[in-house]
Amino acid sequence: MFSDSVQPSRAGLAAAFVLIAALAWLVLHSGQVPRPAPAPVNAPATQFSAARAGADLEALARAPRPIASSANHAARAWLLDRLRALGLEPQVQRALVQKNYLDYNANVEATMGVVHNVLVRLPGTAPERARRSSLLLAAHLDSAPATLGASDAAPVAALLETLRALRAGAPLANDIIVLFADGERVGSLGMQAFAEQHPWAREVGLALRFDSGGSGGPLTLYNTFDANAAAIGGWLRAAPDISGSSLMHEIHQLAPGALRLGALDRLGVPVLQFAHTGRPFGRERALDTPQRFERATLQQMGETMLRLADAFGAARIDPQPSTGRVVFALPLVGTVHYGAALVWPMTGLACLLLAGACIAARRAGLDWVALAQALFVVPALAVALGILAWQLWLHAPGLHRVWNPAAPTHGPHALLYLAAVCALCAAGYIAGQRLLQRATGLAAPMLIGLGALVLVLLLASWLAPGAAYLVAWPLLAALAAFAVLHARRVAAWPPAARLLVLLAGVLPAVLLVPPALRDSFMVLSPSRMNLPVAMLMLLLAVATPLLVYTRRYAVRPLLAAGLVGLVLAGGAAEFSEAPPLRADALVYYKDMPSWDAYWLHPDGLLDDWGKKLFANLKEPHVFVNVFGWESPRQWYAWAPRDGLKFPLTRILHYPRGATRHADFTLVSENRAPEIRLQINGARPTRVTLNGRTLLDKEAKTLNVTLYGMEDSLLRFRIAVLSDPIYNVRIEEVLPGVPEGLLPARPAAALIPQSGRSIAADTLWFY
Repeated sequence: MFSDSVQPSRAGLAAAFVLIAALAWLVLHSGQVPRPAPAPVNAPATQFSAARAGADLEALARAPRPIASSANHAARAWLLDRLRALGLEPQVQRALVQKNYLDYNANVEATMGVVHNVLVRLPGTAPERARRSSLLLAAHLDSAPATLGASDAAPVAALLETLRALRAGAPLANDIIVLFADGERVGSLGMQAFAEQHPWAREVGLALRFDSGGSGGPLTLYNTFDANAAAIGGWLRAAPDISGSSLMHEIHQLAPGALRLGALDRLGVPVLQFAHTGRPFGRERALDTPQRFERATLQQMGETMLRLADAFGAARIDPQPSTGRVVFALPLVGTVHYGAALVWPMTGLACLLLAGACIAARRAGLDWVALAQALFVVPALAVALGILAWQLWLHAPGLHRVWNPAAPTHGPHALLYLAAVCALCAAGYIAGQRLLQRATGLAAPMLIGLGALVLVLLLASWLAPGAAYLVAWPLLAALAAFAVLHARRVAAWPPAARLLVLLAGVLPAVLLVPPALRDSFMVLSPSRMNLPVAMLMLLLAVATPLLVYTRRYAVRPLLAAGLVGLVLAGGAAEFSEAPPLRADALVYYKDMPSWDAYWLHPDGLLDDWGKKLFANLKEPHVFVNVFGWESPRQWYAWAPRDGLKFPLTRILHYPRGATRHADFTLVSENRAPEIRLQINGARPTRVTLNGRTLLDKEAKTLNVTLYGMEDSLLRFRIAVLSDPIYNVRIEEVLPGVPEGLLPARPAAALIPQSGRSIAADTLWFY
């Protein structure tokens, strides 16, 4: 932004860096509201109490609750009793739901299940309440199969305590509908059933969904699907301490195990999803226990539910969905939000400003050769720094334990590592820009950097409009400052005035980028350092004129600080907190074609008990006899055959010729909660179950999963292309293994009903 003949004074640069550092520190420490202390069991009746909700959490998370399982049925019965004890009249929605997924290679997955949603309604008091939209509060009751699912149970427990507090307070004007959905873990089947089939769904004007992605941490506004200004405004008035941004929603979707909105998007109304993601589990789902769940998080979740219910239950709800909103926290100002319709106009303005900056730079004497040199060097420098951050993570195993999900304090050492990587990247960037400036001058690399950011903004506006603000506002300010500083009238200004213009161009980046960099890093972890490093490049690109004049006074301290930070982060002590329970991956597999049964375990290390069970093997092998050559390596041993019944199938009709199709029936005498079918060796064109269409177009492969069919008679008709020899693989899946067939093992080491039992058969059609 400065011309090469005019440089800021050392005093001016020092003052600028002090101001930027102070602002960065301020924005990183602002907006962090402490979570409320858990209220005791004797708290006033109109207040939320984490102690009371915690008792419900412990009662609910005693065993895994997958859809259609006996534990799921027991949890539903317990929930109905609790609601009736609160003086409510719950109802159970039993519905059959289907959803299909088709990928780009014509592979189809068809899912069908019988769900049992629990619903309750608090009638409003407004005389015209029948014409008012209702408020929906939603959570899900089921859990994954191999975990106690305390994180899934926490919103349910909080909703129960919220209902109790609402009934103890003054009645609200609007009706409040509470949905405890079933089948969320298998594709949001319960919420789909409510949205598509329940009459109350047509009355909903706003939905608030609550989820947990860990055992603690602050609650945030995780998603704002179709949210209008009224919904966002209501959140900010009722729960201003709950942070949220449209950027972090986009970031969370890049992380493994991201929380999804589910089928509530089918309601056609604004949906706000609240969730927390602190104290993550990683792959250790056995850590998802009631004892580990932070009561402060439960208190914050419940208080937020209660305040939002009071706010939206008292005022008229605007049910009109919006095209989306951009939401972000502006430090020292508060939360800013505007319609997503403004994203593309801002992007267009950035393109116009870039064109103006190019014209201004050209009039100021910019050389095209210098611009071409910068065009190759600047992107290469950014890519090299990204590779450096990735290699630091790959080749420093001592750093990996910083992200142990069992760590009581997950963040401090991770943030130290982030600060170290940022310092090293900044040092490399400044040194590279200094070398480039000697060959091209300052305007060329600055212009190329801003041009690259315009391309990033175009992609963000198209693929992730909620995140576009992070690039748009810093870029607009930097481009405007660039154009101003290259204007002929401004060339005569004193260096101090030009420095103020430069600081104005850098200010939006300083306010917006550091918090986003920190928060995105904590979500994605260093295994995906590309995005945090890209955010750092955004900050460095707009501050290039300041950085290149720092010379060695910045590079050497940053380099030293980065190396020291890596050493300190890598020297973090090992965390010793062990999972209180161990999810068992053992499988009891009974196979009809081989007429035998087996114990199976995935490839990996075994404990002493497992080594005795699989004493026939020294290492895992591919079990060719049952699963074929393409199956993964696993441990296997022969097992007694009296643990399950085989699937009961009967082939009814199998004509040959152009209209070839197969009719067969299936009955699960095991009353299996889950049934899987896979067609192998043929391209199905039409598949029906009891007359209901599962597939009506040609597919490369088809996998069918059924839930909650119990012992119903299932009649399948499968039409295939041409006249191949093919088979249908059938598996009935039940939670738990037949413990009576196993050697005694420590009960304390197991999650109840962990592991799986599978009864399998293969039908061949020639």
